[in-house]
Amino acid sequence: MSANSAMVKFKMVNGLIGSILEENGLSLKSLFPKLPPINIETKSKIDKLLESRERIKSQIEDTNFDDFTDDLNLANYFLACRQFTESLKYYESALIKNPQSYSALCNKGLCLYNLSQLDEAIASYNEALKTYHNIPEAFFMKGKIMLSKQNTAEAINQFHHVLDLEPENVEAKYYLAKSVLKTNNTDNAIKILESIVENHEHVESLLLLGQIAIKNNDSPKASLYLTKLLELSPNNIEAHLLLGKININGKITDDAVSHFEKILELSPNNIESNLLLGRIKMDANNTDEALSHFEKILEISPNHMDALNSKIILLEKLGKVDEAIEYCERFAASLSDPTEQVLKKGILLYNSNRIGEALANFNEILGKSNNNNVALLYKAKIFTQKQEFQEALSCIDIILKSESDNVDALECAADLSLKVGNYENALSYFNDILSRMPHSKSFLEKKSQVLSILGLHEESGQIYMELLQHDKTNVPILCELGKIHLILHNYEKAIDFFDSALRKKPFDSKIIFKKSLAFFSQQKYDASILCLEKISETDPLYDYAQYQKSKIQMIRGNTKQSMEILSKIIKSNNVFKYMASNEILFESISDTYEFKELTK
Repeated sequence: MSANSAMVKFKMVNGLIGSILEENGLSLKSLFPKLPPINIETKSKIDKLLESRERIKSQIEDTNFDDFTDDLNLANYFLACRQFTESLKYYESALIKNPQSYSALCNKGLCLYNLSQLDEAIASYNEALKTYHNIPEAFFMKGKIMLSKQNTAEAINQFHHVLDLEPENVEAKYYLAKSVLKTNNTDNAIKILESIVENHEHVESLLLLGQIAIKNNDSPKASLYLTKLLELSPNNIEAHLLLGKININGKITDDAVSHFEKILELSPNNIESNLLLGRIKMDANNTDEALSHFEKILEISPNHMDALNSKIILLEKLGKVDEAIEYCERFAASLSDPTEQVLKKGILLYNSNRIGEALANFNEILGKSNNNNVALLYKAKIFTQKQEFQEALSCIDIILKSESDNVDALECAADLSLKVGNYENALSYFNDILSRMPHSKSFLEKKSQVLSILGLHEESGQIYMELLQHDKTNVPILCELGKIHLILHNYEKAIDFFDSALRKKPFDSKIIFKKSLAFFSQQKYDASILCLEKISETDPLYDYAQYQKSKIQMIRGNTKQSMEILSKIIKSNNVFKYMASNEILFESISDTYEFKELTK
């Protein structure tokens, strides 16, 4: 083939490439604010023409045969194919031939942007704007670059330039909203996004509105936006994920499962959906499915911390403690800092009552870092189990020196103080906890119990009355108030509280017995006996009820009946022998032969 003939064919091939690109929206005049798409058929046609082009090119002697149009067409083609280095080469070649081509400069800027050469991209767009001052695509891309460089004010300025030229440019409005959101002007960002979705089916704006609503704890509004998004784009993974999480928080488990399962249909390796679905299945005791989801994650990412921890929890739940411990050890071996997993292993050992091994494990952690408060707290729990209360308190003291507001440590310190009889200290610890958690019902109740032990019954009663306002049928609180009024000799009030408790638990012998004591203190002996007779012979309190009846008979002067009752219960329980010998009511008969025989 002659050189002239080759040149003709070469130009013909270039022309065909240009025509195909033109037909597919990739003409040399196109300005791309984002990467253009290219379909497989078009790419196949052009790749074949490029092969022919290379063969013909080798037969042409003249090296200056590429013109500006050819370079720009090829640059655009390689840009669409995401071959950015090759694309950049042709843009630069085109700009040598025509340095002021704003289309070449703008598209070169997009190419540089995708190569993360942001400063060079800005320079290319600025050069284009010198040639032609009103290029919306240049302002738009400059805005995106400034947003990625955290220069929010300048990004907003660039997007406003776009909207001055093209007031209905949806992408510019969307990115303006994203930029405004970065300035914490949420209300203004929402207005911009809502103006978009009023007139356009814009998936990205609906997604961002949903994300903003979630951040604002407005789940209903978030659901509204995200559901609308899925009507437009049913396979949008991010929308399904967010709706799934909203449904988890709303305890709408079936809907959450549906969203996560849809994600896994579209993307079986989606780690977050596998994790969340696994946790739902684990909570529902569907252990096989839960395990399969966690194992799927670990196939993709063998050291995924959340998946490993979830699998360890599941294995513990299944009673496979040794296997759970093995996973902790394997996981720990893969980490530069294995403390968390060694700690988890210790907790597993503690929970399975392997106290000695657990203690050794926590000591191993504390040997490397003597201020690990979780390890210290579990050591304190172990020492408490072993009745070594001072050792336990020493561990708690170390925690509270470095973390004075550690509620778990404060609670442990309070419980330990109760065990060693230091009630003032226990009260002080409960006060510390309540200064941080003033509305905690469980700690208020514990404080009330300590106040009662310390004889501060009025103060204890006030707290119980406050608690009762939240739950007027709380039996333990009604009982405690009854006992307090019994101690304070407010017998009618005591009986009222015991009656309220008995309406919920009519056969509770402890409450019945306390009520009988209130009647006894009022000298209402018949009423007291009626209560005592409700306690059955199989009840642990039966003998105590009979002892109380013997006292009543003694008060009434029915000595014989009193002694008969006393005789029966002493035969079944020697404790009552000592109680009777120290009972003032029996002093008048303490010197009698019968009583001495009974209590000797």
